[in-house]
Amino acid sequence: MFNREENTPGRLVCAGWTRLLIQAEPSRLWRCLPPLRRGGERRREGGMEGGDGGVPRLGGWGSGCVGWASGSLLGSAGSAIPQQRPPRAAPLRHRPRPRLRPRPRPPPWRSPRRPWVPPCCWCCWRRTPRRVSTPRAASWGHGDTGTAPSLCRKAADCCLLSSSSSSSSSSSSSAVLLRAPEAAQFLRQRQRRAYQVFEEAKQGHLERECVEERCSKEEAREVFENDPETEYFYPKYLDCIQKYGSPYTRSPDFLTCVHNLPNQCSPDPCYKEGTVKCEDLKGDFYCECKRGWQGEICDKDVDECKVQHGGCNQICLNKLGSYRCSCYSGYALKDSRTCEDIDECAASADICGEARCKNLISSYECLCDSGYKYNELRKTCDDINECEQQLCEQTCVNSPGSYTCHCDGRGGVKLSQDMNTCENIIPCVPFAVAKSVKSLYLGRMFSGTPVIRLRFKRKQPTRLVAEFDFRTFDPEGILFFAGGHQDSTWVVLALRKGRLELQLKYNGIGRVTSSGPLINHGMWQTISVEELERSLVIKVNRDAVMKIAVSGDLFTLDKGLYQLNLTVGGIPFKTKDLVLPINPRLDGCMRAWNWLNGEDSTIQETIRMNERMQCFSVAGRGSFYPGRGFAVFNLTYMQPSSGNETKTSWKIELNAAIQPATDTGVLFALVTEEASVPLSLSLIDYHSTKKLKQQFVILALEHTVVSRLAINLCDKKEHSVDILLKKDQLSLRVDGMAGESELSASELEDSLSILDSSLQSTVKTYVGGLPGEHPV
Repeated sequence: MFNREENTPGRLVCAGWTRLLIQAEPSRLWRCLPPLRRGGERRREGGMEGGDGGVPRLGGWGSGCVGWASGSLLGSAGSAIPQQRPPRAAPLRHRPRPRLRPRPRPPPWRSPRRPWVPPCCWCCWRRTPRRVSTPRAASWGHGDTGTAPSLCRKAADCCLLSSSSSSSSSSSSSAVLLRAPEAAQFLRQRQRRAYQVFEEAKQGHLERECVEERCSKEEAREVFENDPETEYFYPKYLDCIQKYGSPYTRSPDFLTCVHNLPNQCSPDPCYKEGTVKCEDLKGDFYCECKRGWQGEICDKDVDECKVQHGGCNQICLNKLGSYRCSCYSGYALKDSRTCEDIDECAASADICGEARCKNLISSYECLCDSGYKYNELRKTCDDINECEQQLCEQTCVNSPGSYTCHCDGRGGVKLSQDMNTCENIIPCVPFAVAKSVKSLYLGRMFSGTPVIRLRFKRKQPTRLVAEFDFRTFDPEGILFFAGGHQDSTWVVLALRKGRLELQLKYNGIGRVTSSGPLINHGMWQTISVEELERSLVIKVNRDAVMKIAVSGDLFTLDKGLYQLNLTVGGIPFKTKDLVLPINPRLDGCMRAWNWLNGEDSTIQETIRMNERMQCFSVAGRGSFYPGRGFAVFNLTYMQPSSGNETKTSWKIELNAAIQPATDTGVLFALVTEEASVPLSLSLIDYHSTKKLKQQFVILALEHTVVSRLAINLCDKKEHSVDILLKKDQLSLRVDGMAGESELSASELEDSLSILDSSLQSTVKTYVGGLPGEHPV
């Protein structure tokens, strides 16, 4: 509030109706009592108001006193400051303050010794009494210049006071007079804030009341003219003072702080995201909310989904300030509210890949043929391995899109009506299964292994004598072997093409002789072999059919004993070591045998204890396969092509006459070394794919049926079966009727290529059944 210059006393200007310039010391503080208003109310706490250029101003009716001043007065009310330098003012002289009497005195304005003094000046005098010496001192009353104020004319005048130097100061402040241009900067004219006497009759002004000077709560009430806004403004106004200082500091931050307080919308109390605008209500505010927002400051979201589901057909999703309709999977939003089903099959042609697409309500389904399941990752139809589900009672064979259950016919069971479980096999032709304990079945061992092995030892030289009854329908096989080891002397009596054949080897020389009638007619016949001195005689029904000269004996001397090995139904070595190879197995029956004059008691006892070595009492033409055995042959089907020995071809041809006793079983099959079955001919009583119970003759390559013929073979009659297979040809005929192929030309070609690959290696031929580890 002081305008100071270095090393010079401060200058103070008070502008009102009277412009003054008084020299004052900078150590004194300025004071001003609030002026009196009507009714004894104070106009404001501080009567000073900053003017232009930082010059303090005293304005308004009834301005208060500021302090005591000693010095010279330049100018008067309404007078201008002279342009010439004024005369130096007389130095101030200080007088000691007179001692006050202890008795109480009436107020000075009522004292009979003094004239009436304006209250403002008297208050200043009471607060800071000083002895002054000025020509104006006598104008106040009795001419007492010791305790009178320096200036106090009337209420409208400005009382400007300043303290002088203390009495202890060695030098007094000298008066300083300013030139007109310098004084003009402090004494510029300004417009009055109130032009009428009753200033309180008008609404207050925020800039005038609370920015240029500090205002009270009542003065703030005059500005806003309502309690709510005042109650809001004034505490925050005090906070601005506490933060940025009083109004007299003229801080820009303070000005900004106060100017923003009356506006209830600054800072904006409304939630920005949910508000359209903020409306100032003079002590309150109103936030106009956007659609979808609510609350006093528009900070609460309106959940539109709670009211009639937001109008959505399926799903209503609330979000801040809004909502959104959605649809379940398989539906599309039609008009932002209504959902309609999506036809996924029409929208995307390859949505299911290789499967069939079926549209459903809100979804779709990819369908595969029976026996396949849809792979969603690869969009393919994969085969279902039904065997993993353990649907079959015994053996299960999986195939593309299907499966087949098998029952072990060797155990007397077959597949039942439900195609999964097994049931007992009921013969369609009664079996003559009675056996004779006095007969020996020669074909029990399908591999050609001998069924009986005998070893004779004699101390004296002995000749071979053998006689037995025999019957068969088999055209080829071995009856018995007699002699030593492979490289010594031996003879083999066999059957080839229905006639007897004798192979013998003496001293390393082998011979083969065949003669006699056909004996494979199934009738009993008596056959005898007798070793004479230098010959062998073979008889059929007591008639000699062969007589062969020999140069030695069959019994050989070893360790002082004459020994002879005899085997029935086979030979003790491989057939390739014979003079002429032959199929060793003979499906025939032998009885009433006599070896070396009746020494056969051990053979009879062995047969009686083993039923498998016994023959059926009644036998028919052909081989009988009861389902508990089979015949195996090592045959080669590959043959060189005509004119090209490096290139090979193959052909499989089978002609058989069958009289089935049951409606199921394996007739013929090829088996590889890897235990796979590339070809099989079977009787079954069902259709695996149609699940139809009916008797069929089927020809299969591996697990694929390539030809099928529905026919009833269980009628006690004989039927002919013919098959022919080549690289590019396949046929099945039963009683002259051709089977039906269930494959296309390309599929059939692929199946025949599998058989061709299998025939390049070794295969075994099975008749009448298969081993247990080879299901068909």
